[in-house]
Amino acid sequence: MKSVHETSSSPVLGLLQCRISHPRINEVIDEIEAFESLGANHILMVTGPTGVGKTTLAKSLQTKILKRYAQAMQENAGLMPVVLIEARATSEMDFNWKLFYSDILEQLEGPEGTPPAVAYTVDPISNRVVHPQGNSKNTAAGLRKKVELALRARGVKVLMIDEGGHFTNVSEARMKRQTDALKSLSNCAGCQIILFGSYDILGVSRLSAQLARRIKEIHFSRYRVDSPDDCLAFNRFIQTVEKRANDYFGGLLVENSRVLQANTLGCIGTLMDVIRGFASRAHAQVEVSQELLDRCLLTEGQYAVILEEIRHGEARFESNIFRPGKTKSKNEL
Repeated sequence: MKSVHETSSSPVLGLLQCRISHPRINEVIDEIEAFESLGANHILMVTGPTGVGKTTLAKSLQTKILKRYAQAMQENAGLMPVVLIEARATSEMDFNWKLFYSDILEQLEGPEGTPPAVAYTVDPISNRVVHPQGNSKNTAAGLRKKVELALRARGVKVLMIDEGGHFTNVSEARMKRQTDALKSLSNCAGCQIILFGSYDILGVSRLSAQLARRIKEIHFSRYRVDSPDDCLAFNRFIQTVEKRANDYFGGLLVENSRVLQANTLGCIGTLMDVIRGFASRAHAQVEVSQELLDRCLLTEGQYAVILEEIRHGEARFESNIFRPGKTKSKNEL
């Protein structure tokens, strides 16, 4: 047991809210960048287990793209090379496209002082602002047209969509239409779309030949306990967390590295949820102890549900991989 000062965990909790990179994030970003040459009219789908850190990955990629275009953004205040949006869930049965388009337009307006995204052109004869053509702004079609024009006006290269499962949590027919709509948006707006989601977004590329050609799936995998390299990388990440926390945990996290990896199924996002919960409880009880850490681990029920989803998802992703020379049935040929 280690006693801690009553207020000492406050800065620790702040540190733990910051993004901490790790090898798997860098590997996936490298794979995403390898597909950049595909350009518009293609959708990259980044999928992995719940809690693997897809949102952190998306924000890390956004930061990297912004750094790449920093000079161009200084020269053009209206340039917005990347947009990160969440496909929000609502109480409605169908996906709310109007809300989705409105959220994109809100981001494209940018901070105060930035040239407006909706003032696309000025008529040289009348000197009047020319607004986008289309239906009423209150319709999905009208908003869609405005989004296309705004994305082009802002020079958006990449549109990243988090929580992509909200697009696919529908029937196959509707899923195909919605994915076709995203592909069309990518083509009309001239930007690449990257969709982030759990394993429930897998299978979209099998809905039609066109989608199979235009969708590229990227696996954001966990750190497996049966891989020595993964165990080493996971342990190094925990060491980084300990350093970030200024030794607040007294090495207890490193001592429990294998336990934490097994309990969180090697998912960094889930691990950080456990560690933040541990730090919060330690702050309340003014102590850091093994007993307290054990109480912050996933319960057997939570572990079982997540493990089942991971096993099913990894098996689905593995089945999507084509290996030359693999024997095929007559139906596959």
